[in-house]
Amino acid sequence: MIVKFVFQQPTLLDALRQMPSTRVRWEESHTTPNGEMLMLFWAESDDFEAFEAAMHDDPTVTAPRLLTEFTDRRLYQVEQIGEGRAQSVYDSLTTAGGIIEECIGTHDGWTVEIEFPDNDTLQHFHSVCEDHGLEFDLLQKYEASENTEQSNHYGLSKKQRETLIRAAEKGYFHVPRGTDLDTIAAELDISHQAASERVRRAMDILIDHTLAPAREDPPTERH
Repeated sequence: MIVKFVFQQPTLLDALRQMPSTRVRWEESHTTPNGEMLMLFWAESDDFEAFEAAMHDDPTVTAPRLLTEFTDRRLYQVEQIGEGRAQSVYDSLTTAGGIIEECIGTHDGWTVEIEFPDNDTLQHFHSVCEDHGLEFDLLQKYEASENTEQSNHYGLSKKQRETLIRAAEKGYFHVPRGTDLDTIAAELDISHQAASERVRRAMDILIDHTLAPAREDPPTERH
């Protein structure tokens, strides 16, 4: 099922409320081996310098880094800290099998569209949000069609699936490689880092949804 809702997850909300004309689109999230919770997002703003200053003042993020710049939008990376990290539900969502199809942040909050495998997963996610003190306003809920390609994406988001298919079609996995990540990133109009992260996450998810159930438990000394 697909669920669309608005909730007040605090990450970047202070900055967005300082700059109400700014709109951000979540791209990727991951946790580094050092335990940092990093988030990539595109921003559209009429004053990027003011928005960057607002990010430096926002207590939910730190170390904002500009990765890619176009005339009308910029790709940033931030580390979630404070309440931004404490109230993050991303790991709980992905562990439960939810897939973020779209996540847009404005001064009104985060509007999120998520695919859940079943109603039990949705109820679990709602409980996690309540535990974090995050109420959400439901906008739309509908069943995904069995005839759409969403019924066979092995847990991949649309963006991850698109990037992985493009990489395969262009020979990225051939030996020798038929293309590189810079070329794939340019064709998809994203940064090298975003392309790399999508491919890495997509491969991890594919393994988890296909090979992982048959794997033996790893040796205890490996991490």
